[in-house]
Amino acid sequence: MKLFNPGRFLLAAALMVAWACCLSAPAAQAASTVDIIINGQQIPSDVQPVIVEGRTYVPLRVVSENLGARVTWMEKDRQVVINWKTDTTPDLPRTSEDISIILDGQVLKIPATYGKPFINSQWRTMIPLRAVGEALDCEVQWLAESYTVVIDSKAQLEDRRLFTDLAAYKTNLKLMDGTVINSASLAGKTPSSFSSEQIEVFEKYRSDLAKYSANVVLPDGETINAADLTIMGESYLSANQLNKWLRQQQGRLGLTGGGLAGLPPDLAELYLRIGEEYGVRGDLAFCQAAKETRYFLFGGEVQPWQNNYCGLYATGAPRTGDEDLNGADPSQVWFMPGVHGAIFATPKAGVEAHIQHLYAYATKSKLPAGKALVDPRYTLVSRGIAPTWLGLNARWAVPGTTYGQSIIFDYWAKAY
Repeated sequence: MKLFNPGRFLLAAALMVAWACCLSAPAAQAASTVDIIINGQQIPSDVQPVIVEGRTYVPLRVVSENLGARVTWMEKDRQVVINWKTDTTPDLPRTSEDISIILDGQVLKIPATYGKPFINSQWRTMIPLRAVGEALDCEVQWLAESYTVVIDSKAQLEDRRLFTDLAAYKTNLKLMDGTVINSASLAGKTPSSFSSEQIEVFEKYRSDLAKYSANVVLPDGETINAADLTIMGESYLSANQLNKWLRQQQGRLGLTGGGLAGLPPDLAELYLRIGEEYGVRGDLAFCQAAKETRYFLFGGEVQPWQNNYCGLYATGAPRTGDEDLNGADPSQVWFMPGVHGAIFATPKAGVEAHIQHLYAYATKSKLPAGKALVDPRYTLVSRGIAPTWLGLNARWAVPGTTYGQSIIFDYWAKAY
């Protein structure tokens, strides 16, 4: 297969007479400068790739060692021994005058159509580029326009695909050092920027995220990236739609006798009305509350009588009763010893605290005029840090890799 126009190259200097006679190396053509890029890094080399009879040849030692292999030249048997996946050096007899390449104990068989390895005038073994790809499990390219040899290991390519896949979600990810990044930033990074352990965590994140589409179809039929669905905005769904959906969950969960009879009948209306007062999408907040409370069945740390629909201050340990309300109205919210989470005076207060908490994440604006603070964690939020539902990942929930996706796809999108 011709990889370039040989007419564009000049005949290289004649090879050493002894080398030419003993090894029968073919005449080579070379570009003025040929770059080698391995796994995204330009590799310095005192040996240039060359073009021989229309085929690109690269220096075997330079390529192999930059891919993590160890290369040894066995002068007596004219063998190049490459230890890539093993550390043993086999004693294989010389079988011909040609150079033999021993890869992990096996003679590398290079089809004649690929070309034949040879030693150049600098006494360096040159190998057909195509053979490199098959021998060292790489993808190789010859970029004729820029005179560049590009070699990528399959592992590196998989890591790059990993980053590309994650970047498409534009979602928050918790790193092992505790910091949070948006996956979109991975599009500009190389796998070498992270440890192998972190790469493994990224692979798990991709597996988790693969359960969800990167895009969501809105109730009006528009398709957007789920990462662009903001917390602030108008609700899409009506109270009737939300209540119908919630009743369907009763049947799906096998509840009998009105399992949600104790739920305030106007809860959906409260979420929509209070959400509108703050500019927060109340329908999605209602679905988030359904996620936090298992469709308002509770059964976890927080109990129905607390009117705490999003688990505020339910952190795994019961309250002492002496917790700071951080400026919240003590007539509407308080703590009790031995009780998990905050307690709100009314369902309205509990809904408003939830909406205020989302408001704190979504915007740096002050509370709307005339509104009293009822969220005891409002001042603890880094204001405006999560303007979207996916922005709650690794923020509201930790690590919360798919927290926002679950609100959107597992709950809200099933209500219309």
